[in-house]
This record gives sequence, structure tokens and C-alpha cells, in this order.
Amino acid sequence: MSRASIPSLRAAALAGLLLSASGVAAPADTPLYRYVDPLVGTGNDDQGDTVPGPTLPAGSIHPSPETLTGSNAGYDPAAPLSGFAQLHTQGSGGRTTYGTFLVSPQTGEPQFDEAQHLSPKADEAAAADRYAVTLSRYGIKAEVTPAANAALYRFAYPTGTPAGAPATMVFDITRKIRGELGSAGADVTLDPVRGRIVGRVRTKDYWNPANVDIWFVAQLDRTPTKWGIRNGDTVQAGATSASVPADTKLAAWWQFDAGKPVMMKMAVSFTSAERAAELLAEDIPGWDFDAVRRNAQTTWNRELSRVTIDGVGAADKRRFYTALYHTTIQPRDRTRDQAPADRATPHWDDYYTLWDTYHTGFPLMSLLRPSVYAGNAASIIRTFERFGAAHTAFIAGRNYHVGQGGDEVDNVLGEGLIRGVPNIDWKKAAEVSLHNAYEERRPRYLIDGYFGVGDKSPEPDNQRARSGSSTPAFALNDFYAGKLAAAAGKPDDAAALLKRAGNWRNVWNKDAASDGYTGFIIPRYPDGRFQNLDPKIGWDGKKYENVGFYEGTAWVYSYTMLHDLPGMIAAMGGRDRFVERLRHALDTNLIDITNEPSFATPWLFSDVGRPDLASYWANRIYQRFTPDAYPGDEDNGAMSSHYVFNRIGLFPKLTTDLFYLHAPHQPRSTIMLEDGKTFTITARNWKPGRIYIASATLDGRPLTTPFVRQADITGGGTLALTLADKPTTWGR
Repeated sequence: MSRASIPSLRAAALAGLLLSASGVAAPADTPLYRYVDPLVGTGNDDQGDTVPGPTLPAGSIHPSPETLTGSNAGYDPAAPLSGFAQLHTQGSGGRTTYGTFLVSPQTGEPQFDEAQHLSPKADEAAAADRYAVTLSRYGIKAEVTPAANAALYRFAYPTGTPAGAPATMVFDITRKIRGELGSAGADVTLDPVRGRIVGRVRTKDYWNPANVDIWFVAQLDRTPTKWGIRNGDTVQAGATSASVPADTKLAAWWQFDAGKPVMMKMAVSFTSAERAAELLAEDIPGWDFDAVRRNAQTTWNRELSRVTIDGVGAADKRRFYTALYHTTIQPRDRTRDQAPADRATPHWDDYYTLWDTYHTGFPLMSLLRPSVYAGNAASIIRTFERFGAAHTAFIAGRNYHVGQGGDEVDNVLGEGLIRGVPNIDWKKAAEVSLHNAYEERRPRYLIDGYFGVGDKSPEPDNQRARSGSSTPAFALNDFYAGKLAAAAGKPDDAAALLKRAGNWRNVWNKDAASDGYTGFIIPRYPDGRFQNLDPKIGWDGKKYENVGFYEGTAWVYSYTMLHDLPGMIAAMGGRDRFVERLRHALDTNLIDITNEPSFATPWLFSDVGRPDLASYWANRIYQRFTPDAYPGDEDNGAMSSHYVFNRIGLFPKLTTDLFYLHAPHQPRSTIMLEDGKTFTITARNWKPGRIYIASATLDGRPLTTPFVRQADITGGGTLALTLADKPTTWGR
């Protein structure tokens, strides 16, 4: 996880670290957006796969620098830059997607192949409101600041460029991440008189296999002096339009007199070129770079103030507010990027995927941004009404039934119901979930009550569903679907589905043994036999050749029946044996504590009266989040929301309206709720290493259980904790 290659922009962060180490608190009047460091988590999938460029909360556009090596976010901190693309996804593994519409500022004759116009970088500065860098090869200082659907660029070309080295800008229309060709057809039109380019690509070989049309409109602040198009391998100087078939490169270019810094603004639309032009005019009507940047600052200050931490230094705040920043980037709000008749209904996009984000991302949203949660629910319902299904991955406006676990749409809707998220049409939400329960579950599950070894995933490629992971996932889906059915006034469906929620027992092999413990989730063949496998064998954290499980093992998935903890504990031999076994699993690294299936596992200690052990493991997990990286793929807010919860001393107890309690990592945290109320968590005797709760009060009343309800938080109030250096008996 070396960061030696990252330029000296880290000096400010290093200063913050020194302040924190010396115990000097960060200045109270520092705007919160200044703590955000988008370079945290950049690199590979062991560090986060985050996007270094700036965006707004849930912004549709996300401009960012591109390299030819590195993560699925399109960026390698150690590599030279090829330009700036307009769309990115945060922390998604697997097949690459986006990196769409590359803009490459150059000097001299246009270079189209990315390997031929790479530039070393200098003076790189990444922030929530702006990204800036100098392309050393060309002496060009490039800056970009975001609006919701558009971005404003400023390029300072070198003055006095020698003859034959004009100011040039190339638009690569058909590339995607890492410079790969990702086009099922594209077209472009230049309007030199207006200084405008309009382009479209029909995507191909993106993460979602659906081919999707995406348009852009780019506007220059001056009239170009030369222009042209590269069609395939043919460069056509002076050409103003072209269309290419699938798997054919398409690029455009223009040149101009540089003089003062060149301004270029660009909008992207998933609806039409006309809508891209309208969004450009709406979001950035003029050329005031600083005004757009100030709006980003104001927007991020407002968003980041939803949770504040106090009593720690600048380095801690940098890490916390960067994580909070990352929690709000995806899913993306594309409500305005719709046909006029559809804009009254929220349209949220780019779920990569709900399998990742229902554990911590949506529970955090239910606390901090319930209106956004309601908007996502309305968008899911609208997707179902439009397409006849709403699947776990909804990307670029299209469903993709991935099959990583089950039908996680049910989990998102069900958690919203249980946690009391307001302004959701629960009858319509139940229709979505009931369709999943009766139509989308795999046939064998509907007939025999389990997903069999060899049964096919719903997605056409990269088969992921497994008997040992999908069966308990479907059972959890059934629990949520049953709750939604009850809320919609369908008691018969509710009873049937809540009974079906016990189907995890169909893949529980009481005779399976490992390390002296018996009883595990084990994959089962269609003929009823259990697969003969070692419960430790399966996902190793790197490859998808899972044995019976998706990203897990029998040890991992045997702790995932969160909707039936009494049944799970009894199946493992009762409370004492459960505690002993869970301690062994964690102590011997049999649980991948930073991967989604095991996010909640360490907190299960609190369900059996050992919150001291939950606090111990919460701290162990917290230490896995380094100053510059996440302990794996950020997964579109999954890891960052996990960090936010861990930091403030809460963790969602899924399938309930509760949050687990553990020791926070600062003396004071304040949650600012949407209605203006505040909930404060204090630990007056906090100090680093004091990781256990000795006593607690909620609004002055003694609290003896290691949980608080959602309503306790959303109603406003104060949770006061007293901490201890050593394990205590509180909450047992």
C-alpha cells in the first residue's frame, strides 16, 4: 500500500497528521470541504478504487484524470496522465466501465492514441471542489470543477509556444477505462463557428452488458482556428461530422489561439444530445470558474455537516470527512436527465451493487438523508413499473440481474420500512418485493427451498450465485418481503414469506465439522446431498473461483442469518458455544471482516451479551482503515459508510430498527438530522486506546443494553458514554 509515488500535494495532509499526533486540534473554523482528500483510496482494489476527480453529492457527472494502468476508477497514482474523462464509478471491481469521453489537452499536432500523448504530472491537487494538475510534457495547467450534470475546465497553455506547436484539444469518444475501445457505434458533430462539439457513444463491454447511448456537449469559450475528426485510423482535417460502426475508434479535435486560459464546459446526458445541451446551459450558464467552484464548496459543506466530529486533530478529520464524502457519491441522481414527463419522479442510477450497499450504505442514508432514501425507493419502484423488474444492479438506466447473493432490492426496501423512512409508498414497494419473491427467485428455491449446486445465476455471464451463499440470501430476502407484504395489508403473503425465511436451514449441515465445531452452511446438490467440502475453502479475497459461495466460505456464510439470530445461535450449540466459536473464527482469520458478507459478524457478540468483544473487534476493524486507503474495494460507499459508523460508535443491526453500540473514536460526534434535530454522542473520558464502554445514558437515563433505536437517534438527544481501557461487564 505504498504511497511513495503520490506527489508532494500530501504535504498538507502530512501537516495534519503531525497536528493530530501532537494532540493539537484542527481549527474549529476550517470549512469541512477542505478536509476532503479524494486521493484517499486511489490505487488498486486493495486500497479502495476511488475516483480522484471532483463531483457533487450524487452528481451525475464525475470528471477525473485518466491513466492507462491502475484501478477500475481509471487512475494509477504513479502513472502518467492521458486526459480527463467525464464518467466514473467508485470502487467497483470486475469488468471496467465508464471512463467515457476523454478530453486530452495537448500542444502541437493532435495525438489520438493514448499511449502517444501520455504526460507526467506535477503539482497535483485533488479536493472536493476542484482537481488541478500540470501536464509536464506540455506545460499545461489543467483544472476542473463540477456542477451536477456538467463540468467546467480551465486550461492554461504555455505562452509563446514555438511555431508548429499550437494549442490543441482532442476528444476521444469511443474509449473507456484504461484506454480500451468500448463502442457499439458512435457519432460526432463539430460546430466551429459556435466552438461546440456534440458526440454520442453506444456503450459496449461495460460492467452492465446492456448497450446504452450516452451523449455529451462541449462548449469552448472561443472560436477554434482548426479542427477535424479521426474516423478509425483516418485523420480528416477540416471535417465536421462522422459516424462509425461498432468497434471503430472515433475522435475529434480542435486548435485555437491560447492567450489567456482556455475555458471549456461539458455536460453529459443519458437521454439525448438536446438534453445535454440544456443541462449545460442550466448548470453552468457562464464562464465563472470560481463561482462554480464556490457552489461546490457550499454544497459539500452542507453535506458534510450532517455528521461532525470534535476533539481530534486534522488528520482524523481528513480521514473522517473524506469517508463521509465518499458515502454520498453513489448512487447518482439523474432525475433531471430525463424526458420532461419523467422528471417529477426521482431517478437514481449506478448501483454497483445493492449487494454491497444494503449493509451499511443505505442504513447510513436512512439516518442522514432519509429524503434521499425515499427518492431511491421511488426510483426503484419506477424502474419496476417501467421494465417489469428492479434488479440488484441498475446502471446507466438499465437493469442487470447480477446474482451475487439474492434479490437485494428487497433488503433496501425492507430496511427502509423497518427503520421508518418516511414518504415511501409501501404498497408499491411491496409489489416490487413480491414480484421478486414469486418470480425472480430461482426455480429450485421456489420448489425445493434452496438454490442447488450447479443452478444458474440470472446474469448471462460471470456466473456468481452459489448454493451456499444464495440460499441464505434468498431467505433474508423473504424476511424483508414478508415485512413489506404485511405493511401492504397482505397477511397471507406475509405469513408464507416469513415461513420461507427459514429456508436457510435447508443448506445447514449439522454434521459438517471444522476446527472442532459442527454445523455449517454447506452447498447442496439438486438430489439433496450436501457438497463434500472443507468449510474453510472458498473465496480467498482475490479470485472468483468460489467453491459453493460467492466471496466467502462456510465459516463466513454461517453467520449471515441476521433475520434469525436465535435460530442461528441455537444451531451452533447455544450462547456459550456461539461466543466461543465466533471468537475462534475471528481470532484465526476465518472471517473476512472487511468484505460485505461479514460486515456485521463481529457485532453479533452484542446479541449474546458480550458487547465488550464487539468493541474489541470494532477497534480491530477500524485499524484496517489506514490514513490513505480502504481495506479493499470502496464499493460505492460500502467501505466508507462502514468507516463512518465505526468511527462514531454505531453500527446497523440489520432486520431491526436498532444500532449496535461500541466505543467511538473521538470525544464527541453530532448527527444533524434533516428536520434540524441533533443527536450527540459524547465520551468525556475518551482517549486513544480506550475502546470499551463502562456505562451509558440516553438523554440522562441509564442505558444497560448495547443498542439504541433508530427513533432514539432521529428524535434527537444525547448518548453519553463512559469508556474504559479494559473489558467491562456493561451491557452483558
